[in-house]
Order: sequence, then C-alpha cells, then structure tokens
Amino acid sequence: MKADVVVLGGGYAGISAAKRLARHPGVQVTLLNPGTDFVERIRLHQYIAGTHRAHRPLCSVLPDAVCIVTATAQVIDARHHHVRTDSGDEIGYDHLVYAPGSHTDDTGIAGAAEHAVSVGTRAEADRARLRLADLPAGATVTVIGGGLTGIETAAELAETGAVRVRLVTGELGHSLSARGRVRARTALTALGVTVVDQVAVTAIAQDKITLVDGTVLDTDLAITTTAFAPSDLARSSGLEVDAAGAMLVDDTLVSTTSPNIVGAGDAVALGTNPLRMSCQAAVPCGVHAAETVLRVLAGREPKPLRRKYIGQSVSLGRRDALIQFSDLTDRPLPAVLTGRTAALLKEQVCRATLRGGQLGPLRTSWTW
Repeated sequence: MKADVVVLGGGYAGISAAKRLARHPGVQVTLLNPGTDFVERIRLHQYIAGTHRAHRPLCSVLPDAVCIVTATAQVIDARHHHVRTDSGDEIGYDHLVYAPGSHTDDTGIAGAAEHAVSVGTRAEADRARLRLADLPAGATVTVIGGGLTGIETAAELAETGAVRVRLVTGELGHSLSARGRVRARTALTALGVTVVDQVAVTAIAQDKITLVDGTVLDTDLAITTTAFAPSDLARSSGLEVDAAGAMLVDDTLVSTTSPNIVGAGDAVALGTNPLRMSCQAAVPCGVHAAETVLRVLAGREPKPLRRKYIGQSVSLGRRDALIQFSDLTDRPLPAVLTGRTAALLKEQVCRATLRGGQLGPLRTSWTW
C-alpha cells in the first residue's frame, strides 16, 4: 500500500492527520502550509496578552517523515489530483486531506476590518499584539463578543492590569449552562472587566463603537471575537460547499465532490448535524480523516465519524478556569468545575492538543 497524501493546512486538524498518516509505511505525507509555524490558536488570547508564545516550528511537532512545504494553496484541481500554490508549483496527490482552517469574520460590523483587531489567526493576533503594545497604561480595550474566545481574551487582558477591559456581547457564554454563565460573569467582574450584555455592536470607528440602540462607547482599541468563517479555497476550487463556504463532506469525512479528498477541521461541514468549530473537534477529526484515507487505500470501507463530546474548557486568566461538562451531543449539563483545579485541567487540555494523532485509537469517537 503506497500513496502520496497531501495535507492542506498545519493547524490542529492538519497536524493530527499528518501524524497519523506518517505512521504507516508506504504513505508519503506532504504538509502544505502558508507559514513555518504551528499556531496554538487556543492560546492566541495569551499571545496578545504576552503570557504565552502560542507558536512553534512545524518541524518540532511533526515526524521527520513528513515533508513540509511552505506555500499557500491557491487552487485544488480535483480532476487531475494536484494543488497549485502561490509560487506556481503543482503538487500532485493520490489523496488530499483538506484542513485549511478558518479566520475571523467581521462582515457583520461596519468598520471592523478598518478599525478593529481580532485573535482568529496568527496574523490577526500579531496585529492585535502590536496595537496593544502602543496603548498607554490604563487605556480602554473593548472586546466584542461574549463567546468562549471573547471571555478568555477579556479575562487574560484584564489580569495583566495594563488596560481597562470592557466586554460587549449579546448573551454572555451562550454555549454554557446557566450556572456556567453566572460563574463566567462573576470571574470577569472580579478581574475588573465591565460586562455590557444583551446588546449588539453595529459599527466600529477609530476611537468608538456604536451599539444597536444608538449608544456610543469610547474605546482605545476594539477586539472582535464574534464569528469565524471557513477558508474560501474549496469554493474557489469548484468543490461543493455550504452557504458559508465550508467544504461539504459525508459522515466518513469524504468530500461530496471528490472521493480522493477528505476534510477535517473548521473548513469542512458535514451535510447533516455540522460540528462546532473548535480544537476539540479538529484534533480527532484530523485523525479520523487519516483513518479514512488508510481504510480506502487498504480496500476497506471508511467508518462514519461518531460525535462524543464531554465538555468545554474556558480559561479565566492564569489562575482560574471554567470546565463546562456536556452530554455526548455537546449540550451543556448543569455541572461545572472552577478555580485552580479547573485552571490546571485547562492547561493539560491545551498541552494535549500537541499530541494530536498520537492519542490512541480515536477512530470513531473523541473526547478531550
């Protein structure tokens, strides 16, 4: 069994797939990524606050057998089985793992692209970090969006004590249980974060934000964490995508357009019951995508992906965290874990992601 497999994207899903594929003799793995580093996206809020590097060389997290190509994929030619890069090269494949990830989507807020920063990607976080470094002590930073990323970003910045932090959102912690939402609010308040909820931001200017009711709030910097959009590569390559541009896959993660393409991570969507964009889903889906390729190469039927969530972990600075337990379908349960114990567990969760693809037989289900 020999094959050339190209993995598109060096994020959580991509490295998990590459690691699993590289363990099989005869499979030549090429990982194509725009940058030379693996970016720990779940630590980018720490990166902008200066509490973690959140990146390391890809060669340090991948086996030597994986060939790393630093380039940006521009077109996938599914008919002729090759990927065209921004350097003009064409990289052929027998099978392709599509995992280019996602980026911040600010299209719903006027002026966000021009005046705000975000933490969705390394490039976006670099810009946020530079803007934060230019602020005077005591400046006001407004985090827009009260999902898990917004909560973590607001808490991390507030704990540094360098700036005053305001969090503007609709519902704070909408994916958490009622108990979890109360705990998150209590922790943010204790850190000095001003929470403005049940509102929406309609516009961002250089030094102010406008709410849907017309209220104008002064701010020295706005950070958006409201939404993420998948890579547009699948759409521009003529592959079947959903309304957001995510490549459509079946329950085995095989593309609905080409049987030689499998997908994993934020840039793909199952036709039924899509997965939540998260590292928690990306790592095991990357492993499952690799298993699908290996089963096809061996002449066996690929297995469907089985969801098996157990919870969400949210950092609240360096000394506190919230572990929200859930049922297997990702619905939050009343039970939560907080405090120092939760912070230690959250850190272990973050570290475990770097072992993606080497966590054992994650073939049909996952946990974190």
